[in-house]
Amino acid sequence: MSDGKSVDQTTNLDQLQRALQEALDRQAATNQILRVISSSPTRSQPVFDAIVQTGLTLFPDAALSIAVPVGDEAHAAAVAEKDPVRAEAWRQRFPFKMSREYMHGFVILEGKVVDIPDVEKAPESFARGALNFLESGYRAVTMMPMMRGDTAVGALSLIRMTPGALSSEQFELLQTFAAQAVIAIENTRLVNEMRQTNEVLETVSGQLAKYISPQLYDSIVKGERRVAIGSMRKKLTIFFSDIANFTQITDRLESEELTSLLNEYLTEMSRIAHEHGANFDKFIGDAMMFYFGDPDSKGVKEDASACVRMAIEMQKRLRILQTGWQEQGLIDQPFEARMGINTGYCTVGNFGSEDRMDYTIIGGEVNLAARLEENADVGGILIDAETYSLVSDWILADEGETITVKGFARPVKTFSVRGTRSDTGASATPIYRDQPGMKISIEPSRMNPGEKTKAIETLKELQAKLKK
Repeated sequence: MSDGKSVDQTTNLDQLQRALQEALDRQAATNQILRVISSSPTRSQPVFDAIVQTGLTLFPDAALSIAVPVGDEAHAAAVAEKDPVRAEAWRQRFPFKMSREYMHGFVILEGKVVDIPDVEKAPESFARGALNFLESGYRAVTMMPMMRGDTAVGALSLIRMTPGALSSEQFELLQTFAAQAVIAIENTRLVNEMRQTNEVLETVSGQLAKYISPQLYDSIVKGERRVAIGSMRKKLTIFFSDIANFTQITDRLESEELTSLLNEYLTEMSRIAHEHGANFDKFIGDAMMFYFGDPDSKGVKEDASACVRMAIEMQKRLRILQTGWQEQGLIDQPFEARMGINTGYCTVGNFGSEDRMDYTIIGGEVNLAARLEENADVGGILIDAETYSLVSDWILADEGETITVKGFARPVKTFSVRGTRSDTGASATPIYRDQPGMKISIEPSRMNPGEKTKAIETLKELQAKLKK
C-alpha cells in the first residue's frame, strides 16, 4: 500500500509541477505581449505578430492567425505555424468575402465564439468552412472574436491537427490574447486620431496665425493671455505707413498685376517688421500699422530704436523693389511710402464683444502717428520729439515743421530721419523729384564716394544746360 501511495504522490506532484509550469508559461507569454504593446503604441502589427508567435510556443502542434475586416473581406493580419508550407497555404486562403457560412465571417459579424473540438462533427451551418479545414489537415478549431465594445474588430483563430477540446486555462489564454490584440488596435486608432487632430489643429493654427501678430498668437497659445474683453495702458512706439499716389499707380495696372505687386510689397515689409519684433496691427489696403512694446517689450528706448531701424530698412528695401518693378514695366512712376512714428501711452487690449473682438491699440498717440505719416516727405520717415530723444544717439535727422493734432494742447515738434550715423555720407535719404518735364531719382546710400562725385558733376552739367 505504501508503494501505491508513493506512486500517487509522485504523480500528483508531477501534475502540480506541470500545471505550475504551464501557468508560468502563460504568464510569461502574456507579459511578453504586453511589453510589445508598450514598445509599439502606434502600430498594431508587431503586437499581432507577437501574439501568434508566442501562442505557437504554447500550442506547438497548431496554427494561429489573426484576421481583420477590410471592407466586406477578411484579411490575414498575422499567421504562425511551425510548418512554413502549411503556414503559407493558410495565408493564401485570405482574403475572402465575409459570410456567416464561414467561421471567420460568423465570428466577426456576430461577435461570437466558435469552438469546435472535432471539425468532422461541425454544425451544418459551418459545413463549407469545416471542409476547408479538413482539406488542410486540421481537426479542431477555436475562434475568438476581438471585441471593441459591441463590435468585433477581428478574429483570433487556433486550429489544431488533432481533435479535442481546450482546457479552461487555454481558453482563457486565447481570450487574453484577443483582448491584447484589441488593445493594440485601439492604441493605433487613438494615436492616429490624435495625429490627425493635431494635424488639423496645426493647419488651423497656422492659418489663424496669419491673421494676428506672432507675439499675440504665442501668448494666447501659451496661456499667458486670456481672450476676453479688457485693456491696459502702456507706452508704445507706433508705426504707420502709406504709399504715396497709390490710386494713380493702381489706375494704370491690371488687377492681377496690382495684386502681385501689392502682395510682394506687403510681404517684404511684413518680413522686415517680423525680424525687428514688430506687433502687427492691421493692413488697410496699401497702408500698414505696427507697434512695439506689447505684448513683449525690451524697454521703451529699445522698442523705439527697433521701430526706427525697421522703418529705415523698409525704405531701403522698397527702393530695391521699385527698381525691379520699373525694369519689369509694372510701374512708370515712383512707388514710394510715407512713414510716421510716434512714442506715447496708448490703451491696448481686446475691444469688441464677447463673440467678436479685435486686439488693437487706441488713443491720441495712435492718431498722432497717423498724422506724422501724412506729413512725412514722400520716401521719408517723420518721427515725434519723444521718439527722437530715444534714438538721437544713432540717427541723422532734421528738425521739421511742427504740426497741430486734435487732442494735443501744443503743436507737435517733428524730426525727419535722414539715416543713421553709420551711413556713408551726409545723408542716406533718397532724393526724388517728379514734376512736369523733369523726373530725378538719386539714391546716395547706393553710391560710393567716386560715384557721388560723378553724380554731382552730372547735376552741374544739367544745371548749365538748363540755364541756356
